[in-house]
Amino acid sequence: MNPLHKIYLQALITQQQQESSQQVKQEENSQKQNIQFLQKQQLMQIIQQCQTQYQPIQQVSKPPTLIEVQNQVTSYFQKIILQKQIINLTNVLEVQLPYFMIIMSNLIIYGLENCSADKEIVADLLSQYKANPLKISMSCSLFQTIALLFRSELINYDQSTKYLANFLLFRDDFCDIFFNALYCYQISQGQTVSQQIGFTQIHQIINKQQDDVWTTFTFKLLSQQQQKLNKDQFLLQFNRYTQSLNNFFTKSNLIMDLVAQSVKQTAKLHNDQIFQEYLLIMGSFKATTQDFLKKATQVFFEETTDLDLLKFSSNTIKIHKQMNCQILFILPMILQLESQYLDHIIQNGFTEMQVKNSSNYYLKMIEKLKNKCVYNGEEECNCKKCQCIRRNRNSAKESQKKKREALEKLGPLQDEYNKLQKKVKQLETENQYMTTLILDVFKHPSVEKIASQFLEPLTKIIADSESIEEC
Repeated sequence: MNPLHKIYLQALITQQQQESSQQVKQEENSQKQNIQFLQKQQLMQIIQQCQTQYQPIQQVSKPPTLIEVQNQVTSYFQKIILQKQIINLTNVLEVQLPYFMIIMSNLIIYGLENCSADKEIVADLLSQYKANPLKISMSCSLFQTIALLFRSELINYDQSTKYLANFLLFRDDFCDIFFNALYCYQISQGQTVSQQIGFTQIHQIINKQQDDVWTTFTFKLLSQQQQKLNKDQFLLQFNRYTQSLNNFFTKSNLIMDLVAQSVKQTAKLHNDQIFQEYLLIMGSFKATTQDFLKKATQVFFEETTDLDLLKFSSNTIKIHKQMNCQILFILPMILQLESQYLDHIIQNGFTEMQVKNSSNYYLKMIEKLKNKCVYNGEEECNCKKCQCIRRNRNSAKESQKKKREALEKLGPLQDEYNKLQKKVKQLETENQYMTTLILDVFKHPSVEKIASQFLEPLTKIIADSESIEEC
């Protein structure tokens, strides 16, 4: 090749590489800008909600209420998010709680210490919360802002804090679901009624010391905090519940990401028991959801039009035993499992260890289950998998239809054939009878003497008839 051509070719290759690297950088910057824009949008929604939802009833000579202090903490955190400041936390508690609750407690204490709320009520709250963090409660806007703080990765506590960005309780698609199912009404000094989610309720979901904790959570989730659950509402909410979990298992989540990291990095992230439980939960959800819905609808509403918590609890236990699954408890089960996984990582520390090969098995199984849709071809879903299943079903139905039509056309011909077969059998029987009779006649002594006179003509007739048939 001409040296000039070589130089020109190398210049073209270099230019293409530079253009491709610039394109990659532009795409990365675009993704970052989209994420930042989304976070700002979410923050603005929280701010608007905070401004419109909580208006002071009386503004003169009244001590500040809990909700007003919470609003001050919320505003403080919102400024931090807008300014993208990093919050450096240190543990000021001497209690044993799940890892994520320890960080949440310290974060709220940090917010109280730095907000501009009334010092007296702040001091009282700080003393209560430090002594017993389970007394902490959060308004909807405060809880949403804290979740956004974790998703924005603006909290620095230790090396595991980054994992909370994808923790189920703080995810954008689930934090509202948990709040709406766990909130209680709280009255502050007889003035303001507000919806509050307490650390006690969250802790009960994680620990599950009583069997009815998860049942109550699920009933509130499906009934939207109503006293009764009717059939239409159950079908609607269960469909939303299914869609949310289907998205959760299909897209990136905390355990799935950590399984992938345990394959590539260190065995400190590996935990056979948690990986197995996650696979069982995921497999059960993918395999039995639609069958469960049919069974649950039948059992729940066979004898009544609506359910209270007591009937719902007894029927849920009954259905779970019959179906050998726990579909209605999947959400609290995942939250509990993720919390246990984070605690496992903290207990193992951050030392490098040899990677366990079994992580590859779990990763492959998760990838297989990800591609399985819970709707299994039902019309409610329009994913490629369900479209393919519907096409195959329609093709099979069309094939069966053509077979039935062909059989229907063959029906009259089959009837005529059967009639002819009966006639043939009848003639064969008559011929056999006549043959036997003739032979018996020729055996008679009086007939044997004259047989020679007509036996030869008869033989000729039979021979002629056979020659005609051959023609």
